Amino acid sequence: MNRAIELPREHPLRRRLADEVHARPPVAVEPPAAISCIALLRGPGDADDLAPLRALLARHGRELETPQNPHVVVELDALRVKWERHSEFTSYTLIRPLAAPDAAALPALATAFDAVPADWLASLPGQTIKAIDVTFLPASEGEPSTEALARLFSGPTLVGSQVSDCGARVFTDFQLTPDGRGRWLVLDCRLTRGQRARVVQRLIEIGIYRVMAMLAFPIAREMSATLTAAEQRLSAIATRIAELGAIRIDGSEAEREQRRLLDDLTQLAAEMEKAVAQSAFRFSASKAYWDIVTKRIAELREERIGGIPTIGEFLSRRLEPAINTVLATSRRQQELSARIARASELLRTRVDIAREEQNSQLLAAMERRGKLSLRLQQTVEGLSVAAITYYAVGLVSYAIKPVKTLWPALNPDWITAAAIPVLAWLVWRGVRKIRKELAAV
Repeated sequence: MNRAIELPREHPLRRRLADEVHARPPVAVEPPAAISCIALLRGPGDADDLAPLRALLARHGRELETPQNPHVVVELDALRVKWERHSEFTSYTLIRPLAAPDAAALPALATAFDAVPADWLASLPGQTIKAIDVTFLPASEGEPSTEALARLFSGPTLVGSQVSDCGARVFTDFQLTPDGRGRWLVLDCRLTRGQRARVVQRLIEIGIYRVMAMLAFPIAREMSATLTAAEQRLSAIATRIAELGAIRIDGSEAEREQRRLLDDLTQLAAEMEKAVAQSAFRFSASKAYWDIVTKRIAELREERIGGIPTIGEFLSRRLEPAINTVLATSRRQQELSARIARASELLRTRVDIAREEQNSQLLAAMERRGKLSLRLQQTVEGLSVAAITYYAVGLVSYAIKPVKTLWPALNPDWITAAAIPVLAWLVWRGVRKIRKELAAV
């Protein structure tokens, strides 16, 4: 016997992530049986999704234990009920056995919705986004023709194929009954137990997810006119930006026009960001749901039944244009947002260039004023040297006059005249030294 292994400390999400692969297992189906599924979009107030299931079990005298996974399977009297919680909707799948052994003995396609109380079904919280009936029968030797099978459906076009390596035949008309149910017919030729469950689950998922993928189509159609108007506004703004360089206008008028253009671009960008925020989730969800539909169709491994279109062919022809419209609208939004950003960047570049030119002109004016100030300063310095020299010579003259009484032969005027260049040179040197010291600070 292998000994117990002690692993390092476990990540808190490890078990939950490991169990996610088993989150939504298919429910076993044994033909003949009727399988019905209803998908309900949850609203903000639909907090307790399990309340209806608890109420249904209470009618049978049973209680529901708190589930550990987003799915619950309960067995009632000749009825199996599966509850699942998805990201945007909740689904209830009902499975009940049928008495009819084959398609030839079936007067009409069956439903399992009649196995639950009508008031309980009508009281389920949320909005019905899809209701599906799958009639699962064993194939027989006297299988009816496609024309006879078409009479079981109400639509003008019968769609069908052989699936799971010809293990079963699947038929539908992709039409809703008057009370809003889509219908499938599955004839089991040689499916295994696991294949039966997977085929039913894939058909239900194709039915639900194709409708979920189409939720974005009305939004895309409504946004088409808005995007066209926004593109025209952006084109007009871009034209006005281009004309700014061709038309000679004064600086103040150009600045006002650039400000108006920048305000228009900012408003347009805000409107587009709001539109993107309102539709981005729906558009991305539409692509994700459609990818699931295409994968489920591929997993069916369809082979054509002569004379009727396959499921993949029918959905591709009817729904791909709508999905492509959604994807194109999403790309158009992103591209328009990028174009608005480029136009804003271009306009800001023009504003920056204009501002740099204004700064350059301001610096040039400051430089001219600086040169004028320097020249004026130099002039004032020259005048200062002359004035200081004048006063210094006067002081020398006053200082020498008393000396004449001691030396009558001494001429003060000559001494004063000789002092003038010496004093002027000394004053000039002093002023120059002071100016150099101030310039070095």
